[in-house]
Amino acid sequence: MITIMLLSFFILLFLSVPIAFVIGLVNVLLLYISGVPLEIVVQRMFAGVDNFTLLAIPLFILAGNIMGEGGLTRRLLNLAHVLIGRLTGGLGMTGIVTSALFGTISGSTVATTYAVGTILVPRLKEENYHNSFIAAVIGPAGVLGLIIPPSITMVILGITADISIGQLFIAGVLPGIVLTIALCIYVAYMSKIMDFGVKQTDSISGKEVWQAFQDAFLSLLSPVIILGGIFTGFTTATEAAVIAVVYSFILSLYYRELTVKSLKQLLMSSAVTSATILIIISAANSLVYVLTVNRIPAMISDFFLQFANTPVQFLLVVSLILFILGMFLDVTALIVLLAPIFMPIAIQFNIDPIHFGMVLIMNFALANITPPVGLSLIAGTGVTDRNMGIEDTFPYILHIIGIFIFVVILIIFIPGISTIIPNYFF
Repeated sequence: MITIMLLSFFILLFLSVPIAFVIGLVNVLLLYISGVPLEIVVQRMFAGVDNFTLLAIPLFILAGNIMGEGGLTRRLLNLAHVLIGRLTGGLGMTGIVTSALFGTISGSTVATTYAVGTILVPRLKEENYHNSFIAAVIGPAGVLGLIIPPSITMVILGITADISIGQLFIAGVLPGIVLTIALCIYVAYMSKIMDFGVKQTDSISGKEVWQAFQDAFLSLLSPVIILGGIFTGFTTATEAAVIAVVYSFILSLYYRELTVKSLKQLLMSSAVTSATILIIISAANSLVYVLTVNRIPAMISDFFLQFANTPVQFLLVVSLILFILGMFLDVTALIVLLAPIFMPIAIQFNIDPIHFGMVLIMNFALANITPPVGLSLIAGTGVTDRNMGIEDTFPYILHIIGIFIFVVILIIFIPGISTIIPNYFF
C-alpha cells in the first residue's frame, strides 16, 4: 500500500495535478484497494475543516491583504528605509526588515512577498540591483511572515499536532530575529562585493526618524494589539485574527488609501487563497485517516526509530525528510500529512513540543524557497519580472537556502532559541 501510495503520488505530481487533487485521488485509490466505502472521503474531508480555530486562516489572510492595500506596508517600509537605508545594501535590507515587520501583521508568506515587493522592487531596480538577486531576496524575505507571529502555518501546525498556538507564536520571535539578521548580513555582503545599490552619503536627521516613526506608529501598534491579546490570554488566535481584520480596515479608512475597487479585489483574492489552503487541509485529513487505520504511521515511526537514537539525530532525520519532500509538496500538505506521524515520536524522545514545533516551522520556511515548488520563491520571481523563472535566481538562492539550513541546525542544537521566551511567559 505504501508503494502504491508513493508511486501514484509522484506520478500525479509529475503530471502537474494540483496538490489537493493529488491527495484526494491517492486517498480514493487507497480506499478502493482496501475495499472501504468511498463515502468516508467526504465525511473525513468535512471533519478536517470542521474546526473553529481554522477561521483564523482566512481572517489573517484578509487582514494582511487589507494592510498591503491600505497603506500600512508603505509606512513600515519608509520607517525601515530611514533606519537602515543608508547602509551598504540598505535598500535590500529595508525589504527584509519590512517583511519582518509586515510578518507581525500578515501571517502569510506570499502576501508578505507581494505586499513588500510591489512597492520595493521598482526602487531596487533603480538602484542597480540585479533582477535575479532581487527575486532571490524578496521571495525568501516573505517567509519571515511564516516564522514571526502571527503565522497561518503555526495555526495549522498547532491544530494538527495539538501544540499550543499561543506558545508557538511567541516561540517564533527569536528565530525570526536571528533569520532577519542573517539575511541582512548576506545582503550587505553581496551588495558590497557585487556593487549593488546606490551609496547615500547624506546623514539622517532625528526629525526624519521621528517623522517616519510617527507615520508608522499606528501600523506598529497592530502586532502589539494582536500578539498582546494572545499572550495575555485575553483572546484566542481566532479572536485575534478578527481584531486584526477590524483594526487594519479602520486604519485603511483612516489613511484613505483603500478604495472600493481594491477592497473587492482583495476580498476575492483572500477567499481564493483561503479556499486553496482549506481544500488541502480537508483532503489531507481524509488521507491521514486512511493511513492511520492501516497503521502506516506506526510502521514509519518504527522505521525511523532504527536510525535515530538521540533527540538530535531524530530532529536531523526529520529535517532531511522535510527538506527533500519540501521540494515537491505544498507546506500545508506537509503539515497535515507528516505532523501526526512525527509528533508521537518526538514525545517518545522527550523533545519539548514547542522546540519540535519550531524545528518543523523552520523546515516549512525552507520548503517555501526550495525549487521547484517553493511558493515564496515563485512569488519573488513573479513580483520581480513575470518572465523570470526559478532557474534565474541561481546562484543567489543557493546562498539563501544555505542560510536557512544554518538557522535550522542552530535551532536544533540550541533549543533555548525557541523555548526561552515561551517558558518565561507560560
